[in-house]
Amino acid sequence: MNARELLDAYARGEMDFKGKTLVGIDLAGADLIGANLVQADLENANLMLAFLTRVRFRQANLSKARLGGANLNQADLSAAMLRDADLHGASLQGADLRSANMTLADLLDANLTGADLRNADLSGANLTGACLRGANLRQENRKYATNLRGAKLRLADLRGTNLSGADLAYVDLSGANLSEAVLRDANLKGANLQGALLRNANLSDVDLSQSCLESADLTHCRFPRSNLSGANLNRTSAKGADFTEAVMALAQMDDCDLANSRFSRADLARVNLRRSVLTKALLVETYLGRADLTDANLSEAILERAEISSTTLTNVILTGATMPDGTVHG
Repeated sequence: MNARELLDAYARGEMDFKGKTLVGIDLAGADLIGANLVQADLENANLMLAFLTRVRFRQANLSKARLGGANLNQADLSAAMLRDADLHGASLQGADLRSANMTLADLLDANLTGADLRNADLSGANLTGACLRGANLRQENRKYATNLRGAKLRLADLRGTNLSGADLAYVDLSGANLSEAVLRDANLKGANLQGALLRNANLSDVDLSQSCLESADLTHCRFPRSNLSGANLNRTSAKGADFTEAVMALAQMDDCDLANSRFSRADLARVNLRRSVLTKALLVETYLGRADLTDANLSEAILERAEISSTTLTNVILTGATMPDGTVHG
């Protein structure tokens, strides 16, 4: 079936093109709203600027297809093959992309607001500047999880996105907005979150080892039981953040604002906290073996039963702080 035959059939009211072979077809700017293209072969097809709202592409082959600027709002792309597809600037609001293969796809500036991306493979995809606000990428189970390994999410809008259990290892999220996002059990090992906005985000039980969070906004962010060993958190703002029982050995946390933050039972062995503000911080039973707190401000901090016997406390401000033995520093 060629482009003219398909468009004529659609104009006559025919909607069912299930399983059709449409390799390389040119449908740029076409109106195919609501059409059934389930299991169709659209490899290398040109669908740029096409109107594809509510189109059913389930299990269709769209590898290397050109979909730049297309309207795919509420389209069904579940289990579709979109490898190497060009979706630059496409609108995929509310689209169903569950289990879709989007490896190496170009989603630069795409709109994925409210899209369902559970179990999708986005490894190596370019999502720079994309909007994923309210999108669902949560892990369905331990075997099936959204794969974003190596994806580019620089400056992406991920506010309120559910990324629970997602594989984001070594992903570039620098400057991304993850405010109020849910990332429970996610893998962010080695990820670049420099300058990212993570206000009120939930990162409990997350692997952030060797990640870069330099200059990120972590205000009221939750990290209980997370692994931040070897992470770079220099110059972060983390007022009221929760690091309860987190593993943070060898992390870099110089010049941070950690006022009112919670580190109870956290492992801060060999952590650098030089010049950081920890006023009114909760450090009950925190392990600070060989940590460096030179010039830090711990005014009114609570250090009951904390391990600080080998901690460097040069020029530390401890006014009103509750010490490990329960005494209040003068």
